[in-house]
Amino acid sequence: MKLRYFTTCLLFATTAQINAEEATLIDEYTVTARPIGLQSIEHIAQPITVLKSDELAKRQSSTVGETLANIPGVTTNRFSPLASRPVIRGLSGSRVQMLENGVGSMDVSTISVDHAVTIDPIHADQIEIFRGPSTLLYGGEASGGLVNVVTNRIPEFVPESYNARAFSSFNTNSLEKLLSFQAEGGHKKVAFHIDGTTRDAKNYSAKNGQIINSYYDSKNINLGTSFVDDWGFIGISYGHFDSTHGVPLNPDDTSELPFIETKQDRTTLTGQINNPFNGIRAINLQLGYNDYQHTEFEDPTTAGTVFNNEQLDGRIEFQHKNIGIFNGVIGTQFGYRDVSAVGEEAFLPKTHTETFAIFILEETDITESLHFEIGGRYEHQSNDPDNAAEVSNDIYSISSGIHWHVFENTGLGLNLSRSQRAPVAEELFANGPHVATGTFELGQAGLDVETANSIDLSLAREQGIVQWNISLFINYIEDFTFLQGLDRDNNGVVDEVDDTGTAPGEFTLVQFQQDNAVFYGFEAATNINLYDGHYGQVNFNLFGDYVRAERENGDNLPRISPARIGSGLDYSVNKFNAGLEFTTFLAQNDNSALETDTGGYSTLNLNSNYNIFEGERSLNIFAKATNLLDEDGRLHTSFIKDRAPIMGRAVMVGFQASF
Repeated sequence: MKLRYFTTCLLFATTAQINAEEATLIDEYTVTARPIGLQSIEHIAQPITVLKSDELAKRQSSTVGETLANIPGVTTNRFSPLASRPVIRGLSGSRVQMLENGVGSMDVSTISVDHAVTIDPIHADQIEIFRGPSTLLYGGEASGGLVNVVTNRIPEFVPESYNARAFSSFNTNSLEKLLSFQAEGGHKKVAFHIDGTTRDAKNYSAKNGQIINSYYDSKNINLGTSFVDDWGFIGISYGHFDSTHGVPLNPDDTSELPFIETKQDRTTLTGQINNPFNGIRAINLQLGYNDYQHTEFEDPTTAGTVFNNEQLDGRIEFQHKNIGIFNGVIGTQFGYRDVSAVGEEAFLPKTHTETFAIFILEETDITESLHFEIGGRYEHQSNDPDNAAEVSNDIYSISSGIHWHVFENTGLGLNLSRSQRAPVAEELFANGPHVATGTFELGQAGLDVETANSIDLSLAREQGIVQWNISLFINYIEDFTFLQGLDRDNNGVVDEVDDTGTAPGEFTLVQFQQDNAVFYGFEAATNINLYDGHYGQVNFNLFGDYVRAERENGDNLPRISPARIGSGLDYSVNKFNAGLEFTTFLAQNDNSALETDTGGYSTLNLNSNYNIFEGERSLNIFAKATNLLDEDGRLHTSFIKDRAPIMGRAVMVGFQASF
């Protein structure tokens, strides 16, 4: 009944998120997470959203997860204000790849929901969201989708002049103070970039009071330079990330105030060689190296578990010249990861992981209006723990799609894929208590490769006063890996054990299990230009999404986001623009065995900004108001929805200056 009602509401509401505030031609957008020459969004059959310019500025928040939380098909699993990853069509963790300029985030946020993503969205030029499997280019960690945050930390051209930008804001609820800067310039064939950010926030307040231990502070600094010539460019960047964030566990026990200190040093090398030899149009190289550590404190004086992650992630792409009717790319991806956890919550042994893959992606225009692409990937992954036998897997993925301009301004996309994901270290070897989620986790070294069989169908009107899009998807996943409660004493109740896993205690006993599962649903939205004249421009937008996920035996999968429907108005005139958004989250009653129902709620948000002056030297002031209705909202995707509801009414004010 709920699905029928929701679908009826959206029969006319279908969208292009890309256009959010203007009737912009869709082919002006390129997707940098695709290989050189294959980046035009009008030819890509897979559902993709690109956020940039005013739309990105309107949504930017403290984390990538919060920034994307209201994109159709995307939610967040927020554990704390600084620990928040995107959830795409019900999938998250090690199935959603987080990239910065095409290179993985290389943190440990996939291991546990209380670990922060080390990518700060404040310096993003654009953010690209791929819904559905993106394994051909990026491997099993993108079997549910990927998010690529694009910055200019390694410049690909020398700017004509020096420029700088400063940004500052203040949030009245969490008392967050944000200050960031960015500067770029160059001389002759050398370009450089520098940026930095500092954030500091206190405990935030929900409708019913302050959420204890929800504070955070973070700092990062990034330097980059490149040499640019007619043959291409080569560049290198270095970034340091440093943060501390509280973990809101038990608000009734003020002695339980754990927090996490995180440090990351990241070096990235990127290069492109144009026309290196006959038959090759370009060679692209990306190489990232990471030294990561975080320490989990049980209280202000007691250090608990220490996570270390040393990781190398590299890829080389060869874009060949046309072979018959096909244009495409052949590439390889390689890397290693040494991850360890030492201390009281060391539920994961030290594990060395190696990955090697080769892939190919080809495209052609069958006719002027019909575009076709096909590709495949082979990947070998080995996981070698220090306390058990090595586990190796060979995985294969294939995908094909068409994009057909049915009419001049209307496109149809169909994407079919079979993608595989090897089990990750925590699914294979976990054995210990996990305080953040209140579980004692057990892995299984004999887990099979996970295989997703996916169909995506999308229809969109890409230009004009009324722009719309609807995407339908179904994803049948063989040997889907998930955590399942154990009842070893056969009393009909999941066991509660102590930190040894043998005696009664406070941790829920769970083990990684496998079963076939199906995910299906849709995303839809529309943008209508109601008025465009002397008094400005008014746009109306409407969006909605729905995902259903269940095991083959009919049981529901846990923490699946409920259906949503939202609407908004955007107004702009001269140097001023403003927007109003109203979003309703329906109740989630389709729960797994260990879950409780989550009630529905609605949020009302307002944003506005004014350009005091524009040009090379500009000054923009802005104000945002979130949850104006002061709703007591609970995120069904969150492990701690009952302890940490959404932030109550808040106002953010700030400015951005360019010079």
